[in-house]
Amino acid sequence: MNVKFPILMYHQVSDESHPNFMEYTVTTRAFATQMKILKMLDFTPITFDDLINCKNGESSLPGRPIIITFDDGLKDALEKAVPILEDYSFKAVFYITVGYVGKPSTWMIPDVNVALDIADWSAIRELDAKGFEVGAHSVSHPHMDQIPADICYAEMFESRRELEETLGHEVKHMAYPHGGFNETVRNLAYEAGYSTAATCIPVLATLDDDMLKLPRLNVGMEDTIMNFVSKLYIAQSPAEALETKLNVVRKMIPKTVERFVKRHFYNNNSN
Repeated sequence: MNVKFPILMYHQVSDESHPNFMEYTVTTRAFATQMKILKMLDFTPITFDDLINCKNGESSLPGRPIIITFDDGLKDALEKAVPILEDYSFKAVFYITVGYVGKPSTWMIPDVNVALDIADWSAIRELDAKGFEVGAHSVSHPHMDQIPADICYAEMFESRRELEETLGHEVKHMAYPHGGFNETVRNLAYEAGYSTAATCIPVLATLDDDMLKLPRLNVGMEDTIMNFVSKLYIAQSPAEALETKLNVVRKMIPKTVERFVKRHFYNNNSN
């Protein structure tokens, strides 16, 4: 049986969320609650290196695997999320937009009219030294499916090169900025030397997936505790699921999990 597992996509972890960026922000308290839920439900965070080793038959997946990712390299995300992850001994992957390291994320202004601080190289080296997986997220965060192939390749290659020179080891994983990709972009990622590339396609992942088209589930302020738990099992909130298939939540989420959520979290206003 080919196990389905979630790959979570975070951006900002902050207690000062910008109203235009709430879809991509969680509070520190909400993130801590979500990590507690993963621990209590026996999910085991792995990295993309772990995933490739499993894909190649060099190891096996844990019983309930999950991958936790962070896009952009936002300063607050590193400062707020890393201590919580360390408290649970959780692995996670941080994708860095290298052209903005130590600067504001001005690429966001046209879309959400906000620029957030990106971590500096010292913080990224410290992150890497702590054992977190560091991946590439391009140089300038373009829509890769909307730029010429030579520029797209340069964005991929140069971001990987700069990370490898800074960190002193190979970097094999990337995430497509804005989730923008097509077959040409996918093939360029392969040519640029990546083993995996993450998208924003909101479904559960499997070992049979194309490793350069891996799906991820966004987590943001709209995710209540029940929405978060539901995404872990069916990649949707209950409301989204019920819009398309009646009773899908009850059929696919174990009864023990429903009881667990109601007993431990449902009345806890953690978000």
